[in-house]
Amino acid sequence: MDQPEFGYSIYIRTTPERLYEALTDAEFAQLYFGGWGPRSDWRPGSSVLWKMGPDGTYEDLGQTVTEAVPGRRLAYTWHRLLPMHRQLFDTDEEFEAARAEQSRVAFDIEPAAPASLGVKLTVTHDGFDSPDSEMLNGVSEGWVMILSSLKTLLEQEDRNP
Repeated sequence: MDQPEFGYSIYIRTTPERLYEALTDAEFAQLYFGGWGPRSDWRPGSSVLWKMGPDGTYEDLGQTVTEAVPGRRLAYTWHRLLPMHRQLFDTDEEFEAARAEQSRVAFDIEPAAPASLGVKLTVTHDGFDSPDSEMLNGVSEGWVMILSSLKTLLEQEDRNP
């Protein structure tokens, strides 16, 4: 059986270069992540740090950049479940078993067809242990909201340079 994954594509009226910049700029990312957001030097092997809320500090959640090709692809390991997720489980044993799961996220950028649509961004988040994964359930809802916000911000920027 194939491992479960989340996949989602969205068309954004922007350039591949600007989209990649938006994915890797810590300040801009906080806008579409709702005050949270990643920061890194975005070189393979580097850590991805996360700002934990609008007034928070950057923390290392164990994420690592695996690929970074400007204008084309960005990929990194995703953090495991955090202590704040404990309430999602009935027992400590279930929580600890779920914490072992290490998933990955990849952002693939390609020119849209027709070109008037800008670019096609495909997000694939995989590496989940089961279809019942709490992390899979969370990212499946979360990525759609985050990408919608990213699209809105970039397209508003394009209309109001």
